[in-house]
Amino acid sequence: MGNALKIARIGGIDVQVHWSFVLILFYGAYTFGQGARDVVAGALYGVVIILLLFLCVVLHEFGHAFTAKYFGVKVPNITLLPIGGLAQLERMPRKPGQEFLIAIAGPAVNFVLALLLLPLALLAISMSARGGASFSYFGLMRAAQSMSLTGLLLSLAVMNLTLGFFNLLPAFPMDGGRILRALLALRLRYVRATRVAVLVGRGMAILFVMWGIFGGGIHGALFLLIAFFVYVGGRGELEAVEGRYILNDFSARQAANKDAHVLYTSEAVSRAVEYIMTTYQGDFPVYDLGHNLVGVLTRPRLVETLRMQGQDGRVVDVMIPRALVPETSGDTPLADVWEKMMASGSRVIIVQDQERFLGLITLDDISELIQVMGAAKEREDVIAGGPGGRSDSSVAGAHSIADIN
Repeated sequence: MGNALKIARIGGIDVQVHWSFVLILFYGAYTFGQGARDVVAGALYGVVIILLLFLCVVLHEFGHAFTAKYFGVKVPNITLLPIGGLAQLERMPRKPGQEFLIAIAGPAVNFVLALLLLPLALLAISMSARGGASFSYFGLMRAAQSMSLTGLLLSLAVMNLTLGFFNLLPAFPMDGGRILRALLALRLRYVRATRVAVLVGRGMAILFVMWGIFGGGIHGALFLLIAFFVYVGGRGELEAVEGRYILNDFSARQAANKDAHVLYTSEAVSRAVEYIMTTYQGDFPVYDLGHNLVGVLTRPRLVETLRMQGQDGRVVDVMIPRALVPETSGDTPLADVWEKMMASGSRVIIVQDQERFLGLITLDDISELIQVMGAAKEREDVIAGGPGGRSDSSVAGAHSIADIN
């Protein structure tokens, strides 16, 4: 979402628009313009109705966001895409009941909007009855297709109903899929509930693909995009849940690299290159001459320095100052450490007990631990009869917790 443009900030939440959002405006202009007598007027009407529809999408996302904030979950931003909105949550709540309420809040907003819009549309039809409008099925269809206030209100009401019901489909990580997982988690262990929800979601993604292929046209392309997001989003969140399940058994003290090579502020980056040539270490704690930890030199910083300055660059000039590197205590569960690293966007974290430095933990360390211990954990689960614990319901990483409309 790096190419998203911030357009507003409401309730401490940034509302931003991805550059690809313009595609849905062209879609609206094409759809309403191609069959209109006045192509330009039809295209403009299409753009207006799409913009109003996405205003409803924003309200849908704020339904999720404000419910999440009520339960103490931070929501950094809401992003608009051609297929809908993404409400980015830092984590999901610990209790399945809270996840259920957060998930259902979005469709509930759409149903409320439909209930508000339908009477207004019917009132507009009633007022124009002298002009030939009627409350019959065909009369309502004609009214909905007309470029008028009545048609606009009726179309928005139907679209909100469609959005509400569509998001209740059990296509994890869409709202319906999250509702399904929350209900399953009341009976099943959390990891297993997630696996079942993801499996059902993949089945829905296959149906979306079939609809996209045989539906044809631009409508079909939208369903293909939704299927892609459902599949990728579900897989990403399942990996995050399984990762946290594995990491909960370890503390930061156990994972910290206590024997790592260190660099000093007076040295050139060539020393780091020497260590990389002979070891697997890529991130280094940096000490001053008094042997005080003052920063960290990460692999990306090292690569950038070698590209721009060569091996003569000084460590003190390219390191990340200690104040900018997140820290944690040795007793912190590694799952919480991972969550903190993902939230801060840092690939390293400092582990210490009071004033004593214990070592660094990197994302590479955590990834390797998940892969190695995950295999052992999978074997234990087969013997024990099933993975996960009901209380382990927080997911590391804001990027894996997003709502797709």
